[in-house]
Amino acid sequence: MLNISYKALLSFSLCLFIYSAPSFATGPRVAPSVFTSNIAYLYTSDFPPFISSKTENQGLLIEIINTVLKSSNITGEVNILPSKNMAKYYFSQENALAIIGYDFNFSKKTQQKSIFVPILSIDEYYYYHASTQQDLKWQGELSSLKNKVYGTTKGNNIAKYKAAGITIKYGRLHNLLQKMKNNQVDFIKSPQLTLNAALHAYFPQEQSAFIKMEAKAAESVLGITFNKQHADGNESAEKFKQGLQKIIASGEFNSILQGYLGNDVDVSPYLKHLK
Repeated sequence: MLNISYKALLSFSLCLFIYSAPSFATGPRVAPSVFTSNIAYLYTSDFPPFISSKTENQGLLIEIINTVLKSSNITGEVNILPSKNMAKYYFSQENALAIIGYDFNFSKKTQQKSIFVPILSIDEYYYYHASTQQDLKWQGELSSLKNKVYGTTKGNNIAKYKAAGITIKYGRLHNLLQKMKNNQVDFIKSPQLTLNAALHAYFPQEQSAFIKMEAKAAESVLGITFNKQHADGNESAEKFKQGLQKIIASGEFNSILQGYLGNDVDVSPYLKHLK
């Protein structure tokens, strides 16, 4: 009798392990909210130095956001996911409180249920590798880059590049930099701070080989997008707007910027969207 009970218990445990394994193998690595309620989660993906899973305060933008959340008594926890598409999925399909970043290329339906709060203005530039034999002449019109290969992250808006006859290749930034070096990608777009962080981490001896095209590619705004369909979405968005203005007025916003960028940095370009 004891032997039968032991076998039954062993069989039950094995079945439990088999059916549970896929969840434990994938869930916690994708997002903590797979097994818990995600009503107060804010999702994003790595974008150093603004968003970084490798630093204590998770980057410049996240430190600003966490400061506002705390001062405004907004319950929320930031989760940095492996990709932008993952963050978009949790925002649009899992009723998350908010998503952090920019250029999410949302559908019209998702845009209608979103409240965007701008936080930082950033300038972006196109870059190419010195080893390329092609003559890249960027003067503000994408038509000058027709038939070239543009490298970008999945989830970004690439419609204008396709319309200009530009081929698209996807990858994370460090992979795209390697593809540029191997002449598999002709150019990429990045804020200078983000590119510098990637070069320092992955190509410290070759930084000068990645060349910036001087005409600015874009002026973008990093921010937080709240979900109107979330029970606290509208209220949290309003509280966040007010809290952001308070830390700007108090000088705490500038202090955080200078902590990352240096005391001599001109913070006004990062606040262009406020004018």
